[in-house]
Amino acid sequence: MLKNYACLDYDGQVQQTHYRFSGSGAPLILLHPSPLSSAFMAPLIKLFEGLATVLAPDTPGYGASDPLPEPGEDLSAYVDWLRRFLQSQDLSSAGIYGSATGAQIAIQFARTYPEMADYIVLDNAVHFTDAERQRIMKDYFPDMTPRSDGSHFQLAWDMSSKLYQYFPWFDQSDDCKVSDASPPVELVHGTAMSYLVAGTDYDRAYRAAFNNEDARNVQAITKPTRILRWQGSILRRYADRLDDFEWPDHIRMVHCEASIEARYEALTNIIAELATN
Repeated sequence: MLKNYACLDYDGQVQQTHYRFSGSGAPLILLHPSPLSSAFMAPLIKLFEGLATVLAPDTPGYGASDPLPEPGEDLSAYVDWLRRFLQSQDLSSAGIYGSATGAQIAIQFARTYPEMADYIVLDNAVHFTDAERQRIMKDYFPDMTPRSDGSHFQLAWDMSSKLYQYFPWFDQSDDCKVSDASPPVELVHGTAMSYLVAGTDYDRAYRAAFNNEDARNVQAITKPTRILRWQGSILRRYADRLDDFEWPDHIRMVHCEASIEARYEALTNIIAELATN
């Protein structure tokens, strides 16, 4: 697996996008969840490198990528960034996999630039009602401004340790518990570091993605789309609502069991199907 930087020109202002890449064949873009980076995609890069040329960029403002000069309040600037990134790689189109925030960027990209999206694979894509979204977002993004007593470090750790056991993370009631198992300390550490690296604007793309979590946005995609319905997802309760919607033939649900092995097998089968057609 190799790493590189793409230099994107914004009216004479150069913004760097860091990315990881490997493999050969048709191009496949991997878009990560917030507040993580393409480092989180390393297992999938390895998984798909025999099926495609895999490129996993750090979303602007996360990992080692520069923030957007004018991010705005919705995902439009991130969609434009992805277009610029593909063009920087001399790609007229690519397959796109996205998880959580990455899934929402993929959805809006496919809607805005369908000619540049060969196919879409969505992981941890769900449907929220407006009332739920407002309730969750009210406390989901605490202020991460550095404090002289270092309490922002503890806050990052608390969020990261709860993130994989409860949804939303700040509600530790039985009704919101999604896992009894404590997450590996390495995972918690990596997530906490991602919050700190992203800094006070860690919630920029995160918030925009939450506001985009609506099944009707997915219904508007015109390209072949697969939605992974992994039983082990912390968002499973909200993903199950996708069954209440009508879906055209080119958008299909792919169900798999809760183990990570089952998830990897399902994703490999999806990419093998779509990348070779």
